[in-house]
Amino acid sequence: PITALWGVGGKTADQLTRLGLQTVGDIARTPQSTITRMIGQALGTHLYELAWGRDPRRVEPVSVDKSVSNEHTFDHDIDDPEVVHAELLRLSGKVAARMRAGGPAARPVSLQVRFADFSTVTRSRSLPAATDVAHDIYLTARALYEGLHLQRARVRLVGVRCENLSDSGAVQVPLSARDSGWRETEQVMDEVARKFGSSAVRPARLVRPE
Repeated sequence: PITALWGVGGKTADQLTRLGLQTVGDIARTPQSTITRMIGQALGTHLYELAWGRDPRRVEPVSVDKSVSNEHTFDHDIDDPEVVHAELLRLSGKVAARMRAGGPAARPVSLQVRFADFSTVTRSRSLPAATDVAHDIYLTARALYEGLHLQRARVRLVGVRCENLSDSGAVQVPLSARDSGWRETEQVMDEVARKFGSSAVRPARLVRPE
């Protein structure tokens, strides 16, 4: 049908139909001058060229995300590991929720830490199977952080990143992960967050006393 051509709306389609033009082939077989007299020089020429498969517009490739990440800069430098752990949990939850919303899962988990002197370190670990579960991502990010053996080093920023995304529907989830129930729990949390906001449900560790 002529509506398959870019730029043909309802009004233009009606004009072309009155000319007896109902398909792309009809437009291709009609003299260009006839079409331009009916709908104008610019649009008529454009549709005639499209009908013959000629389109000078540049093709814009679709960009596919290869990673999902989130980071946080503290209001002041932090030297308390428990505060950093809590932030890693929060960031892991945000990264995992974005993956579950978009469909992909990931095996490599990366940790970024920036210190008070603005020096930055990055560590990465690949999981046995791709995941979109915050619990798995957090445990990995935390282990990477503890592996730095920072003791009381002052931290300015932390970030969590999942890379090499793959379709979660094609991922073979290990039996141990299915049995844990973490993914099902987090999917329920996604539903609650969509209905009542992200602050409606969260891990107990992230609930402030106030």
